[in-house]
Amino acid sequence: MHARILLSSFSLLVILFVQPLAAQEVNCVVRVNYESVPAASKDLLATFESDVREYVNNYKWGPEVLDEKIECTLEINVQSVVGDNRYSAQAFIGSSRTVFNGGKSAMLRLVDDAWDFMYVKGRPLNHNLYSFSDLTSFLDFYMLLVIGYDYDSYIEMSGTTFFQKAADIASLARTSGAKGWQPAKSGYSRLQLIEEVLNAKFAPVRSASYKYHFAGLDSLTDSKEQALDHIASAIRAIGEVRKAADPRNQVIRVFFGAKYQEVAELLIGYSDPRIFLELATMDPEHQSTYEEYRKKRL
Repeated sequence: MHARILLSSFSLLVILFVQPLAAQEVNCVVRVNYESVPAASKDLLATFESDVREYVNNYKWGPEVLDEKIECTLEINVQSVVGDNRYSAQAFIGSSRTVFNGGKSAMLRLVDDAWDFMYVKGRPLNHNLYSFSDLTSFLDFYMLLVIGYDYDSYIEMSGTTFFQKAADIASLARTSGAKGWQPAKSGYSRLQLIEEVLNAKFAPVRSASYKYHFAGLDSLTDSKEQALDHIASAIRAIGEVRKAADPRNQVIRVFFGAKYQEVAELLIGYSDPRIFLELATMDPEHQSTYEEYRKKRL
């Protein structure tokens, strides 16, 4: 996957301006749990997992052929039957990217518990960005999000086309009145997340993510001290955005939701111990982890 760094200017223009759905291929592990539904419904869902797996993995999302697919996980917990062939579910969406010279780094770790969808056994799942489906539009949205985050980590802001496609889906879905596509007063909101990702106010977070990964993680084996400086600088740039942002913002919480453990482990070797106090302020949800690692330095 690191070959992505070597994209030519022409290839980058193709990524940014191609009109069809421009997304990178994924290798998504799909798991479905439907133990909570009645036996009759379990039979109706017997092919659901394989259909979803084929839908996300056997589709040519974009024009490029790279040497490594984007790794992701989609875990679906079908919680109840809400109508004929209609179900309510919770989904976990996770993704990671390869770090230069080995290892993986988590990119996304999201839990979405506001999802109702229709699934009819034997009916094919079709890709159509311009027609809303409470099943396939949900899958498209998250695959585009996964891909956009991955691209942003290799070439600064290069995930924009993918995020814009996801925003188009969210806009179409919002007019449908479907569950989970409306603004939320609290908690996670897929609509709020994609709006923030594309909001210029949060552009420094995306730039910092690129710096964190490309100048930081990918350079650790070449110059660890310099790489840690870049990682700390990226984290502090996110902290500056956090100071002016609504505490309920999604984009910074999503970053730290995936990265907090990794950040703490990396920065235990950083020269400035104050970074852990700063982390606790900008990411209070994981304050105990930062305090634990701060004490390990003593």
